[in-house]
Amino acid sequence: MEHNNIMNAKNFTSFATRKRIRERDNSPDMFAVADEDEDAISSDKEAEKVDPVSNVNRKTPGKDISNLRHQKTKSYSATPPSTSEQSPKRKIVLSSSFHHENNNQSLPPSDSKVSGGCSMSSLRSTLHTNHFGLNSRMKEALRSGGLDSTTFQLSSHSSLSGETPPVYTLNSSNVVPSQTSIHCGANHGLSDGAWQAILQTKGIKGLYGWQTQCLNIATKTNQNLLYSLPTSGGKTLVAEILMIRELLCNQKHCLFVLPYVSIVQEKIRTLSALAIALNFSIEEYAGNRGTYPPRQRKSKRVIYIATLEKAHGIINSLLELGRLQEIGLVVVDEIHIVGEGKRGATLETLLCKLLLAPIGPRMVAMSATIGNIDELSNFLKAEIYTEDFRPVQLREFLKTGDQILEIDKRQRGAQENFMKHTRSVSATSATNRKNDPDGLSVLVSEVAPEHSCLVFCSTKKNCESVAKLVSSNLPPTLQQWKTAEKLKLRRALEQESGRLCPILKSTLPFGVAYHHSGLTGDERQLIEEAFSSGTLCCLCCTSTLAAGVNLPARRVILRSPYIGNTRLTRARYQQMIGRAGRAGFDTHGESFLLVKPNELTFVTNDILMAPTNRVYSQLAEDDLRGLQQLLLSLISLDLGGKDLKTLAETLLHSTLLGQQSSRQSITTTELVEKSLKSMMEKNLILHDKDEKLAVTKLGRATLKGIVDLDRSKQLYNDLRLAQGGLVLMTKLHLMYLVTPYDMVGTVVPIASTYFQAFNKLSAEELGVARMIGVNETVMVKLMSNQQQKIERSILERFYLTLMLNDLFKGESVWNVSELYGCTRGDVQNLLSNAASFASCVYHFVQELDEFWAFSELLLPFSRELSMCCTSELIPLMELPSVAKGRARMLFKAGFRTLTDVAKTDPDQLVARVDHLPRRVAQQMIAAAKVLVYEKADTLIEEANSLLELVPRRQPLVPLDETFQTQASNVSLLDD
Repeated sequence: MEHNNIMNAKNFTSFATRKRIRERDNSPDMFAVADEDEDAISSDKEAEKVDPVSNVNRKTPGKDISNLRHQKTKSYSATPPSTSEQSPKRKIVLSSSFHHENNNQSLPPSDSKVSGGCSMSSLRSTLHTNHFGLNSRMKEALRSGGLDSTTFQLSSHSSLSGETPPVYTLNSSNVVPSQTSIHCGANHGLSDGAWQAILQTKGIKGLYGWQTQCLNIATKTNQNLLYSLPTSGGKTLVAEILMIRELLCNQKHCLFVLPYVSIVQEKIRTLSALAIALNFSIEEYAGNRGTYPPRQRKSKRVIYIATLEKAHGIINSLLELGRLQEIGLVVVDEIHIVGEGKRGATLETLLCKLLLAPIGPRMVAMSATIGNIDELSNFLKAEIYTEDFRPVQLREFLKTGDQILEIDKRQRGAQENFMKHTRSVSATSATNRKNDPDGLSVLVSEVAPEHSCLVFCSTKKNCESVAKLVSSNLPPTLQQWKTAEKLKLRRALEQESGRLCPILKSTLPFGVAYHHSGLTGDERQLIEEAFSSGTLCCLCCTSTLAAGVNLPARRVILRSPYIGNTRLTRARYQQMIGRAGRAGFDTHGESFLLVKPNELTFVTNDILMAPTNRVYSQLAEDDLRGLQQLLLSLISLDLGGKDLKTLAETLLHSTLLGQQSSRQSITTTELVEKSLKSMMEKNLILHDKDEKLAVTKLGRATLKGIVDLDRSKQLYNDLRLAQGGLVLMTKLHLMYLVTPYDMVGTVVPIASTYFQAFNKLSAEELGVARMIGVNETVMVKLMSNQQQKIERSILERFYLTLMLNDLFKGESVWNVSELYGCTRGDVQNLLSNAASFASCVYHFVQELDEFWAFSELLLPFSRELSMCCTSELIPLMELPSVAKGRARMLFKAGFRTLTDVAKTDPDQLVARVDHLPRRVAQQMIAAAKVLVYEKADTLIEEANSLLELVPRRQPLVPLDETFQTQASNVSLLDD
């Protein structure tokens, strides 16, 4: 490493570039077009000197690898290839009569007995890649893994036109697993101690029958796994057990991919206790948290818990460095998101790269019911496990007028006997009937307050009005239920932002609240905790709650068969009603869909009796943006070829889009050609001297920063313009540069507010505004509603920057939302998105030497922006799901650091912090301990690394007793 640093420094002389080199050492170039891997070549030569005999076997594949392109079928192996064929993909569909064990029964014995204790999943049994991925990094990885018996098989795929370069399959069928970890055993591959730790931290006595069978299958094969069950079936526990097995037995890291930041933070809290018990680490990759590439570990294995976008960055960085073999298992929750817009394209890109990687991790994906699961399994090269199981029975009802009809799921496909009348409900008085014609309050009062109820509404505004409606029609006696807890909740909400929403002030006494993105993160968390603990009995929420945190209830009511102005789909309907019924708390769950008579036909045909929704690739949608992102990654990481023909072949065989290409009128070749042309126009790729495709500097920066391809040129131009006159006497200029482009349009500027905010700017800040193009003339024309010369997008973006500036100066979310005419949730989303985009811009400028100064400025600024609080609260905000409000409450209660939280006990934390349920306190303490241990482990590893370089020698002359006594006295005084 020292030699490389010296060689790099010789090529550059300026101070700025030397600083750039040091940055690259700390954050390696993830997406550069790779030249020949000098490190791998030098290690090859060293290996020849050290072990010339074994190197003969290792050299054979590498020696002739370039000749494989011109051959039809050939294999190379140090040992004779196995004649046994791989077992075909198995589809396991369990009948409805399958016996399920109760979650409270004693631990069932495991049937999993594999040679060596448990099977090794460091290689997938079906891993498709092409010759462009078999570079020197792969050969080095193969050597380090000791896979001398691995067979490379060459197979050719038919193309739409003519011959194509071959695609290689890494066959691990004759790799014998060998595991010697003390954690391995007969409990699905885990020892008795590890297994008991899982059961205790999860609070269960055993597994359901389907979980046992699914784990038995998963632990006896190295294949990818795709399993599908209804919501609340216990899918996540299976994935967690497989990850723990990978950590403890195979000694590999794991990546857990989740769709939303809130779920990432919830999962970190729930896994922290298990991490302490089994001595592994957890790292959060959400928002602006997480570093690329992940720090290399020597002592502990890690579960990286990441959002889709952050997981994308992790995999990119590890692929570029040849470190992907550190990840043994990738778990993807809610795999059906692959069919949902831009995020679906991002997920498909991530999965495609894992499939094409030279040595990739095993993949486990899970979801609720999917209509085309076979198609998805073919894309993932995965086994299928499906089961129609719920731990708590779910009864579905339809309410139209005063009539309640029960849906017979056994007759769902039949036109007759599909629904039967069960009863009629009506309001208790004429006044209530007038105020609540749908009888919503009656349905809520039937279960409240002993049981909980979720009411899904079509819009955020509707959530608030329904909460007010329900509370005004509930019996007054409900105000006596858990009065003390409600008062604590009210105080906590007031402390969070300085005041309480008037609607919540009137609904909280009845145990009713609303929940949507218009609330701040702290407000949502407090309300979620109150609902989980039973303080609140009714939550009026939007459909996003169904896909977010886990908040099950006895009864779920769908206020309307619409989400906004869009009709409800069967998949979304199933997701929402799946929240009904809590295992271990309720004997059954109930769902009610409220329908007007004129909506009955479409609800019956398009929701209740419709086939299960299918998942479709999103790569070719939105003007091919997703496909361009994928192709740019493949070219940069050398995974899918560097010419049109090979990229089209890769797309056909390694994507869901390729699986579904027969339904499209356009071919993959045409799609790739159109995408490449668009990227060349954006200056993201070009042809090199060999007429191969290569990624430009701007393209590498775009990938590294995970910046939208259509915005990268604009970001580059904005940085160039700012560089000529960057104002550092105020943070406003940096704030404008990291104001997200995609937030423009979410808040409509109010002319009078804009004018007032502009007039409040200091002289330095006015200089920034004028440089951007927002000056006094623009303000006058804005107030008089005249045509502006400045671009509307710049004007709207600076309006958002002014909001950020007020927050940065300490204004409350309430004040900013009222002043600028938006919701509190919009303000907080702006803040979190700006902090995340600041991190993206930081990685973007690292690839462009001309922006070296921004590298120094943006990294600390993104951290400041994400916290946006006084310095004393920053340590506490490292805790997952702890934002400024909760951090302030902890600080006032005397908890100033992570150590203070980690060393306390749950009862003390509950007593000193308003409205903190004991379960949440336990999770918070466990998370704090994980973070403290993580910091300590990092320091220990750094110290050990230094001592390895410069070993500490023993003193030549032993210390006499007098000196030892004096030294010990000094250390005691120092303490």
